Amino acid sequence: MRQLRTKKVRTLLILLGISVGVAAVVGVTSLGEGIRVNAVGEIEKSHDLTLIEVSPGVSNGNIILITESKVRAVREYGSVVAPYTMDDYVTPNKTYFKANGISAKYMEAKDLKLEAGMWLEEGTYQIVLGSDIGEKFSKIEGAEIGNAIDARIRLYGEEGRAIDKDITFVIAGRLKPTGTDSDDQAFMDMNIAMELTGKDVYDGIIVKLDKSGQTLAARTAIEKLGLTCYSAQDEIDSVNRIMNAVTLVLAFFSSISLIVGGLMIINTMIVSVYERTHEIGITKAIGASELDIIRMFLSECIIIGVLGGILGDLLGVLFSFLIDSVGRPMLVAQLGIADFEHLTVINIQILAAGFLVSLVISVIAGIYPAWRGAKLDPVKALRQL
Repeated sequence: MRQLRTKKVRTLLILLGISVGVAAVVGVTSLGEGIRVNAVGEIEKSHDLTLIEVSPGVSNGNIILITESKVRAVREYGSVVAPYTMDDYVTPNKTYFKANGISAKYMEAKDLKLEAGMWLEEGTYQIVLGSDIGEKFSKIEGAEIGNAIDARIRLYGEEGRAIDKDITFVIAGRLKPTGTDSDDQAFMDMNIAMELTGKDVYDGIIVKLDKSGQTLAARTAIEKLGLTCYSAQDEIDSVNRIMNAVTLVLAFFSSISLIVGGLMIINTMIVSVYERTHEIGITKAIGASELDIIRMFLSECIIIGVLGGILGDLLGVLFSFLIDSVGRPMLVAQLGIADFEHLTVINIQILAAGFLVSLVISVIAGIYPAWRGAKLDPVKALRQL
C-alpha cells in the first residue's frame, strides 16, 4: 500500500485502465442480459407456459400416430387433455383457412373466449371463427355470424387420387383475439370433422397442466409414448441459448480493453522492480525469501484488482444506465416495437464477474514482474545503493 500511495498518479492511471475495461464488460453484458430478459418476457406474455402441444412422433423410421389409446395414455399427465384434427379448406373466392375439429375441452385448454355469437352445437356443421379469419371472411366473403359459407376440402384416396368434397358451414360465432395462431383458424365439431375427412386418428393434442413447473416432467413422460412435444419453454430455451452466445461474443470483444489494462499493470510493476532494486536487495539480505518478494508484489496487484473491480463495477452500472437511457428510446423509435421498461439488466452475477475479471487480470499481469523481482541477486542489488 505504501508504494501505491507514493505513486498516486501512476496508481490512478492503472486503476482507470483496468476499471474502464471492467465497465465495458459489465455494460455490454448487461445489454445482452436485458435483451434476453425482454425477449423471454414477450414469449411468456404471448404463450401459456402450462400448455404442451403434442404431435405425432417418429420411432425407428415409423410414424407414431395419435390414436385413441395414445390419448388415453396422455390423459394421465394433464389436467385437461384435448385431441384435435386440423384440415385445410378453401372457399369459392379462394379464401384459404384451417379448420380444427375440436371438443369443448379444447376451448377450455386454450382459454378461448367468445366475442360474439354462440358456441358450436355438437353434430352440426357450424364453425366458430378466430378474430383474424373472422375479419377476413367479413371483408372477402361478406359473411357474418349466422350466414352460411361454402367451402371445399381436398382429400386423397388410397390410390392417391384427389377427391374434392364440398361443405356448407354456418358461422356460429367469433372469438376474442388471443395473439396466437388461433386467431387465424376456424373451429368445428370434432366428430363432424372426422366424418368429413374419414380420419380415425388425431392430428394433435393440447395438454394443459395445473402449473408451469410440471411441464418438464409431463413432456418427458409423453415423449416416452413416442409422441413429439412442443411448449413455450422450447422458445425460451432457444432464446436463452442464442442470447448467451451473443452476450459471450460481445463480452469477449469488449474485454479486449482489459488487455490494455493488464499491459499497463505489467509495465508499471516492471518499472517498480527497477525502482525498488535496492529495497529488494536489503529485504533479501536480511532473510526474506523469493516467495516473500513474490507475495509483496502480488499483494499490490491484488489491491489494484480489488479497487479496479469496484470502480469498474460502478462505472459499468453508469454505462448500463446510459445505454438504457439513450438506447431504449432510439430502439423503440427505429424498430417501431412496443415500449419496454429497461433495455439493460444488471444483476449480482454480472457485477461479481466484473470484479473477478479485474482481480484475475491484475494477478496474472503481476506474476512476471514479481518473479523477476524475486530472482534478483541480493549482492548485485545492494551494489546499486
